[in-house]
Amino acid sequence: MLPEGEETVGLGLSWMTNVTSLVDTSSSGKTAFFADGSVLFRRGFSNNTEMGLKFVGRPWANGSTLIDVKWQALQNPVLLAVGFGISYWSADGIDPYIGYHPSIMIGEDKLFFVGQYNYSVSANYVLKTIDVLTGKRIILEDEGGTLTPFFGIHQAQSDPDNIFYSLGFGFTMPLDYAFKN
Repeated sequence: MLPEGEETVGLGLSWMTNVTSLVDTSSSGKTAFFADGSVLFRRGFSNNTEMGLKFVGRPWANGSTLIDVKWQALQNPVLLAVGFGISYWSADGIDPYIGYHPSIMIGEDKLFFVGQYNYSVSANYVLKTIDVLTGKRIILEDEGGTLTPFFGIHQAQSDPDNIFYSLGFGFTMPLDYAFKN
């Protein structure tokens, strides 16, 4: 968790695919790979709390905006944090979604695991997914930042046999360091 008053900015990139579309993309009409980029801002508050704002893709067209809050519930014997996010997603040809994202994070300073439930709803559709992610924080002393590669497994409750996998990374650095001359 970020200490009170500390702010970070970051960039992320991830790729997602599922086994079904990798086997035969020509007949299923599905795309084998999805990719997205993100920009984020986070700030630490008192009582082991931090808040974030994340833009994925182009939020005004085919992208999403996520606002979340995390609270660190335990420091020992492992770090344990709970979080809750709200998102807005717009996409071509479908109604915009609003999503609710409770999560739990378990780990240590460098290695972590995240479990997240996603409930996204539009005027005509409800999507419920479960995400499990693991990642490692690599501190880059010279750059003043953190590189975080991660791997995830994602499952929609409406189609439990259709498992998606993701691979990506994030890079964050303190806000004051990012805008130093």
